[in-house]
Amino acid sequence: MRYEINRDLPILIISISDGDVQLKNSYEAIKEERILNDYHFIDSYTIEDALVTLRKESGIRCVIIDDNDFPGQEGCSKQIQDIIRVIRKKNYSIPIFLSSRTPILGRLPMAIIREIHEYININQDTPAFIAGRLHLAIRQYTENLLPPYFSALKSYATDSPYYWDCPGHQGGVAYLKHPVGREFINFFGENIMRADIGIATPEMGDWLEHKGAPGASEKRAAALFGADKTYYVTGGSSQSNQIVGHSLPLKEKVVLVDRNCHKSVNHELTITQANPVYFQPSRNGFGLIGPIPPEQFEAQSISQKINDSVFASQMEDPLPVYAIITNCTYDGLIYDVTAITRTLSDSVPRIKFDEAWYAYAKFHPLYRGRFAMDVPTDKEKGPTLYAVQSTHKMLAAFSSASMIHIRNSRRAPVNYENFNQSFMMHGTTSPFYPIIASIDVATAMMEGEAGKTLLDEAINDALNFRKTMVNVADKEKEDNPDGWFFGVWQPTMLLHEGKPVSFTSIPNSILARDASCWVLREGECWHGFNGLPDGYAMLDPIKVTITCPGLNAQGKISTFGIPAPVVSKYLGTQRIIPARNGDYNILILFALGSTQGKWNTLIDLLMVFKRHYDDNTQLSSVLPDVAASASRYQNMGLGDLCRAIHQANIELDIARLSELACTAETIPVLSPSQAYEHLVADNTELVAVAKIRNRTLAVMITPYPPGIPLIMPGEIITSESQPIVDYLVALQIFGQQFPGFEHELQGVEIDEKGGYWVRCIKEDALRRVPLAFEALPAPQSS
Repeated sequence: MRYEINRDLPILIISISDGDVQLKNSYEAIKEERILNDYHFIDSYTIEDALVTLRKESGIRCVIIDDNDFPGQEGCSKQIQDIIRVIRKKNYSIPIFLSSRTPILGRLPMAIIREIHEYININQDTPAFIAGRLHLAIRQYTENLLPPYFSALKSYATDSPYYWDCPGHQGGVAYLKHPVGREFINFFGENIMRADIGIATPEMGDWLEHKGAPGASEKRAAALFGADKTYYVTGGSSQSNQIVGHSLPLKEKVVLVDRNCHKSVNHELTITQANPVYFQPSRNGFGLIGPIPPEQFEAQSISQKINDSVFASQMEDPLPVYAIITNCTYDGLIYDVTAITRTLSDSVPRIKFDEAWYAYAKFHPLYRGRFAMDVPTDKEKGPTLYAVQSTHKMLAAFSSASMIHIRNSRRAPVNYENFNQSFMMHGTTSPFYPIIASIDVATAMMEGEAGKTLLDEAINDALNFRKTMVNVADKEKEDNPDGWFFGVWQPTMLLHEGKPVSFTSIPNSILARDASCWVLREGECWHGFNGLPDGYAMLDPIKVTITCPGLNAQGKISTFGIPAPVVSKYLGTQRIIPARNGDYNILILFALGSTQGKWNTLIDLLMVFKRHYDDNTQLSSVLPDVAASASRYQNMGLGDLCRAIHQANIELDIARLSELACTAETIPVLSPSQAYEHLVADNTELVAVAKIRNRTLAVMITPYPPGIPLIMPGEIITSESQPIVDYLVALQIFGQQFPGFEHELQGVEIDEKGGYWVRCIKEDALRRVPLAFEALPAPQSS
């Protein structure tokens, strides 16, 4: 890599006293050396100031610790060690110079000596010599700082190449020829244009063939994530799921699928012509998606599911070849993956864990044993393991960045050359190189102690937010016993040193490292799940569910309630965007980019919302877009709106119907692939949602929340699954009553009057499919 000096890259000098004129003059002489002209210096004169600077300035290229003014030998060693510890938590390779006017190494502990890059004596060496040593160390550090792919891309783009290849904007030049283009390049900057290069660039290697810089980066990522092989994907985990599925012989084979799956898993089943048999996840009273009960993973239960399947009679081989499990759930519940793998391995030779929201697990001990690449290796008898991750969701990567990790086994060996055919089928010959570079950078950022430190900070922010929310609610109750505030879905009491104490009393240092603080235990009412063994699942502390008054974890609705969609709508006016909201809960994610200011602002705005509710502030002031959207909102206050929506939820029985709908069983009469063939052949029609009983659906219907597909393509709604119809009708009525607050329903088309329609397969088309026709229920009056 070509070395570049950047004026934005600082050198930090930590000198405890600024009163020593001779010392100060010596450093000024070093700074004035020509070789250091392009650097700038940051001077810290107190330990506290130095620590703040180190935490804030991640771009520091060199640290000089001046020993001359530290107090005493013992105090000196401890303070220097404290500083070095902070540095190494974030950066294990930055050069640290120790400066002194007297011999010092002989009296320093090895813990310091091991971390020091070089020792300088400002009384014996000339300023020019010391400046040269600093410059050399910084140059070597910078040359080795960047990971392989980003290094190659940056080096190539900064060479100002002439493009005679695609893309047509030619390094951004085309945008300069039009005022709209000029605005575009002004907004995004020139570097992103130069980094958007064509595939015919030998210096960048071959992403599709994993040669050169892409291959080196993927190999590095595999070692870091604990995989045998890692692939970088630019189409998100949606594309990754399809790559994995298309690499396997799944046509007309049984695949065991978590019904709490992303829609891309359904697409995977569709394109591979697999026959899915579903695991049914649990669900609590809040409507949060829970784990699949462990007994469903047992061989006997799986055999029974397959035998009960409509596909059983047409399959030559009823043995499942592949299982797909979502870990963690969208709401932050994490499995004991080692236990699941052990049980499932009796039935399947391959397991894929969809870890879209969980790419960070490898880098913190809190998650040990609860992610795919941490399962103990068993190359002979264990299943081949896949982990699909949306790198961009929680790590520092661009949107659409994803990884596939593979842990191979002899039981179902992956032929990587064959796998790459699927990779190329779903890949592109014109990838956006900055996405690949961002995966490379995201991986490098998690390497060593820095990765754990970044997660420590995210977890600590989440813990502080959780505790602050509880404290604010407690103070509100103290001031006004009849008052209200928001809650947090988490344990209320924990065992600490053998005694039950409140969650807020446990030190963060324990909550951040002891997984037992977060496991779900039978009989504890806070989580709302039943029948799960202790420790089978745990709550991820960085996925925080804010609970609103009105509904508890057991599904009991109260007379007073604050509907979460109204809160979310208000937060949106303040440009605060939660991950999602349910009827009475709001999910926020403490990713690597979280800050104290960010979560403090959220709490402040929740308090402002409460004040507007209590004062019944007019919607025209607090939610002007809502007030202007429908006549029913005119002259309404925020309190009026919340009460009206909450009362509608009670009258429509939304919470109970949601529970019944999500647990109702549908009958599959076609595979997703067969249903899709009818869809593209125009053998479908729109049917009013109230009339879909005894009809076979052509599409997947998924309400958000809770995010569990109610119906998969090819499934029929019978009298046993009537609660699904009742629930959808209730949502339709709700949406018609409260424009702008309609529930998100994937697979449902809404007309101009708010009517719900679902695409079903025409009945005459089904009669031409013997298996499907035999599975259809007898006609009955609705």
